[in-house]
Amino acid sequence: MRWPWQKHTTTQQRCLGIELHNGQAFAVLRDVHGVTERFLPQAEHQGLEPLALWLKQLRRQQPGLQQLPVTISLDHNDYELHLLEAPRVPDDELSDALRFRVKDMVSQPIETLVVQAFRLPQDAYRGRLDMAFAAVIERVRIRQLVDWCEQQQLLLQHITIPELSILQLVAELEPETSVGVLRLDQSAGDFYLFLDGGLYMTRSIGVGSDDLGLQPPTDGEFELESHSRLETLALEIQRSMDYFESQLGMGSVGQIWVMVPDGAELDVLLPDLEQAVNTPIRTLALDSLFNRMAAPATLTASLATALGGSLCYELAG
Repeated sequence: MRWPWQKHTTTQQRCLGIELHNGQAFAVLRDVHGVTERFLPQAEHQGLEPLALWLKQLRRQQPGLQQLPVTISLDHNDYELHLLEAPRVPDDELSDALRFRVKDMVSQPIETLVVQAFRLPQDAYRGRLDMAFAAVIERVRIRQLVDWCEQQQLLLQHITIPELSILQLVAELEPETSVGVLRLDQSAGDFYLFLDGGLYMTRSIGVGSDDLGLQPPTDGEFELESHSRLETLALEIQRSMDYFESQLGMGSVGQIWVMVPDGAELDVLLPDLEQAVNTPIRTLALDSLFNRMAAPATLTASLATALGGSLCYELAG
């Protein structure tokens, strides 16, 4: 993994971003102008094999797609993320230093794990605490992904986590205020807080689109069954923003961006949610900036995260 705001120049004209999410693989093919192709798995698809078949078919249509640089954003099930006080060591020694603190927090032998650490911005906790996130991944999982990329004739450049892929995406949009990003799956969600290109907070939310009574769109329509958990969702978001303001000392959150779920429509709830948290809310709409696909296809949350990971490349025009 690398710092997400450190872009790397490549002579390649295209790159691939992959997100592994809830056992499925999502992918976008990007050039200097934006996303030109995307892979959105079907409900029955699991693992990387459906993506491999898509790549094979795409190469028949577009010769020259071998040796594409690729970034893979890990599935939540592939890693643990711990928030720890950072020891007084240089950044290039931080991961090794935190291995000793992490080893008592994990069930596997530390020799079988990779620890990748990155600091919170210096102004977090009013500058009184030096804190860092430590992502812990099994070595065997990394080996599996490296082998798969070799089999698919892909040049694996980075393995990252969705928190950093979404940070890269938000940084690309250059918001003028602090931003909370809400991502909802069917049964759960995540809320991230960003400011000035830094990740300050990530929190799991026990409310999903199914809890809100939202169903996948059909023929351009959606069905709203119940608002029963909307207040719970608003409370979870408000608690996160209160922590950002009071404990982290970063002031009030300026706006909330909602990622388009992979299997539901949330737009109908946003006015009520905005009123409940008293903070401007809008959909994280990326199509006008990044979508260059010939066929209409919205950049939903998993595709957007795959895109965010791929933005670490400065492609050749």
